[in-house]
Amino acid sequence: MKKILLITLVAAFILSSCKEESLGVSKVVNYPIINLKGDVASTMLVGGAGYVESGFTSFKGQTDITTSVITTGTVDASKTGVYTITYTVTDSEGYTVFVRRYIGVITAAAAAMDISGTYKRNGGALGSAVVEKLNYPGLYTNNNPGGATTDGTAAGKSITDIILYMFQTEATVVSCPSQESSVGEFACTGGIYDATGAKPLFKWVCVNSGYGTSVRTFIKQ
Repeated sequence: MKKILLITLVAAFILSSCKEESLGVSKVVNYPIINLKGDVASTMLVGGAGYVESGFTSFKGQTDITTSVITTGTVDASKTGVYTITYTVTDSEGYTVFVRRYIGVITAAAAAMDISGTYKRNGGALGSAVVEKLNYPGLYTNNNPGGATTDGTAAGKSITDIILYMFQTEATVVSCPSQESSVGEFACTGGIYDATGAKPLFKWVCVNSGYGTSVRTFIKQ
């Protein structure tokens, strides 16, 4: 399974960062880290066995602080949707970090489908999104959830990948739960998948500070 490595990259960056001291001397800040066991994202059939936690560890340097991790969030296996489990730890110096795990509870109809492919945003010279299937039914990645063509800056550079986990929880329902991306926190809500027309399509609203609130429609190419 291809995993999104944003958490790992962020952790690697902050571990090498420095903190300014009052005397003008900087020191390396040793932030705590949380490592999830198992997959960051997965799916299960609605009505099946309940969610079983895969486990995690946490360290501050060489010190094991796993018992200090606070876990929040639950999974209702009787109801379709995407559930987020958040793992948070604060070290003795007051530094706090968190990571998230995503569990999609999906219908058998959604599990039997494969909606992967390239989708172009409808209307004018807009961008395309590549939806790639992962090794759980109903679980995908989407590399351009807003269908943008530029990064939104004044320079208008070509869009870089904004890779999100994308879940199909029902035959006609898709969504991206709130997650960290290259442009900050990003989610897609109100997602509808429609395969009844000449070409399959999906549409949703992006939730991100750099995107508007209009419904964005993507048509499979």
